[in-house]
Amino acid sequence: MSAKRDRKVKQPVDASTQERILSAAAGVFAENGYKAATTRMICAAAGVNVALVNYYFRSKAELYKAVVGALFEEVAKPMMSIPGTVRDAETWACAVRTWVRRSLAICVATRPPESHIARLMGQESQVPPEVMAELMRDFAIPMHECFRRLLRMALREDDPVQINLWHSTVSAQYVIYALAKPDWASRFRPPEMDEDAWLESVVEHICAGIFARLSFQRLVR
Repeated sequence: MSAKRDRKVKQPVDASTQERILSAAAGVFAENGYKAATTRMICAAAGVNVALVNYYFRSKAELYKAVVGALFEEVAKPMMSIPGTVRDAETWACAVRTWVRRSLAICVATRPPESHIARLMGQESQVPPEVMAELMRDFAIPMHECFRRLLRMALREDDPVQINLWHSTVSAQYVIYALAKPDWASRFRPPEMDEDAWLESVVEHICAGIFARLSFQRLVR
């Protein structure tokens, strides 16, 4: 009996099946939220049976964490290299602008995978606290720390209060787009203005507020 179980555990992982399940789960979670999404809905979208989902991911909570992890690797993790591009005042300003632009792009996205992240951001209250705590530790906090590193470069010495104030003030200006979908942008964008031009204007507006009061002071590793 034990030998049979051992052979089952050692079965090769079918990467294509896992990816299909993850892709389907991302769409189902984004559309329905964590509470309303069911394993059966995900199986139907992926074209697999429930046993396969349980085999690869064990539970809905584990599958949700795997979805967030996959989205993080594809969309958010590349942003973590941005602070490392800073060498001087010019590259710092460029890094800040790049961070704001990419963050806004995720929050207003209408196509996956970015749109899935934006929808999941607006549904965090549905996620069990123990799952949310793990996601914060593994994904959200590292991202926050990257932007905080950019902000620290604009201060002569570390000031946690100022860093937190700037972090929350700047982030709120683009996160609101993710939280208030689907029509937040259309409430403010002039009807004659192209969406890309409008979003670039939003980026420049946010950055102008930053650069009016902050400037590069030091490298922070």
